Amino acid sequence: MESKFRFISEEIRREIELITNKAGLFCRVFARGKSDQSITHKLSQECGTKYALGGRLIQDAIGVRVALYFEEDVHIVADLLKSTFKIIPDATTIDTHSTSQFTVTRHNLVLQIPDIHKQEMIRSIGKAPIDLTFEVQLRSILSEGWHEVDHDLRYKSKKSWEDQDDLSRALNGILATLETSEWSMRRIFDDLAYRHYKLRNWSLMLHAKVRLRVSPNLNHDLLDLLNKDHDFAKGVFRTNRKKVIKYITSISPSIPISLDNIVYVWNYTNLKNSDAFILTPRLLLESLRATPSLNQ
Repeated sequence: MESKFRFISEEIRREIELITNKAGLFCRVFARGKSDQSITHKLSQECGTKYALGGRLIQDAIGVRVALYFEEDVHIVADLLKSTFKIIPDATTIDTHSTSQFTVTRHNLVLQIPDIHKQEMIRSIGKAPIDLTFEVQLRSILSEGWHEVDHDLRYKSKKSWEDQDDLSRALNGILATLETSEWSMRRIFDDLAYRHYKLRNWSLMLHAKVRLRVSPNLNHDLLDLLNKDHDFAKGVFRTNRKKVIKYITSISPSIPISLDNIVYVWNYTNLKNSDAFILTPRLLLESLRATPSLNQ
């Protein structure tokens, strides 16, 4: 059954996809709007006591899921969304990892519907106990399949899992294995970057280091500078991926993601190499100087 929230959910999905594309992140963005049948089922499950007009409202009539190639990007996207949309802190669920036991972690943000979509959302809600919010679930792409299985075959079939604690722990253990695989995958790319650093393959080094949706090429002037200045090359190798993404996405007007621009921004904020300053395009330098957060 088609959802009356389909149009708004697709618009919000596109907006979030633009945000992740601007950051150059590898991910997939999905969205859905709850159907009338699904909303009725949710209300009937709660016997009409949990959600009601004037009381608690459903906050996930629109749901967005961002599946990221790398688990470390979950917090990056969360920060980008918090700076773009208004977050509802009391409804947001962000679990922290425990060192003593393994449990499923959640990174679910509840955000306010942007003003541009509010009137359409109000019309779609009608008299249903639904809030002017949407939910975003952030997870790694390796864990995405596991969560689908868990949601459809455990969460929706709770009776089947009663008194089956050992099997539930075993199912959670599969996710633990996936998290270990994610850590190993990140280490592989770090090792790949280091090998290219030792071989002086600067473009391939930086491409493996930042792991962003960019072409693996640096311009000839930057390559020449990296070849002649070992300290500058070492500084570029030590680029902090999370910080440089934050820097680039804070620049207004926005700049295209490229290895060249990553080097220019990292040099401006951290390395301060005079030769690299000379190579930095004038318009980019003006944008960097006009961004308060980069000049504090």
